Amino acid sequence: MLPAGILRETVVIEQESTTRNDLGETVATWTTFTTRRAMVEAISYSEQERRKQIGGIGTYTVRMRYVPGLTGKMRLRWSSRSNRILYIAGVIEQNNREEHELTCDEKAT
Repeated sequence: MLPAGILRETVVIEQESTTRNDLGETVATWTTFTTRRAMVEAISYSEQERRKQIGGIGTYTVRMRYVPGLTGKMRLRWSSRSNRILYIAGVIEQNNREEHELTCDEKAT
C-alpha cells in the first residue's frame, strides 16, 4: 500500500473521445477520466535535433493507487507542473491491484 505522504502531485487522467463537428469531420478531444494524487519521479531526459529544432523526451515514473479501467491509450495531465502532458508508455499493476506504476513520456518541444 502506498503511504499518503508520498502522493504529493495531482494528476488528471484523460481519455480520448471523438465527436463530429458541423461539417461531419471527426474531431478528437480529451475528457477527464479521473483526478488522482500520485508520486511523479523523473527518470531521464534526452534532447535531439530534428529539422533545425531542438526537442526533448522526458521519461517519468508515476505511482498512484489503483485506478480501475486505466489503459495505455490514456494520458496524464500533470497539473502541478504547468499542465505537462505525459503519455502512458506502460501500466503495471502492483501488490494485487492496490497500486499502479506507470511509465510516461513527455514529448517536449
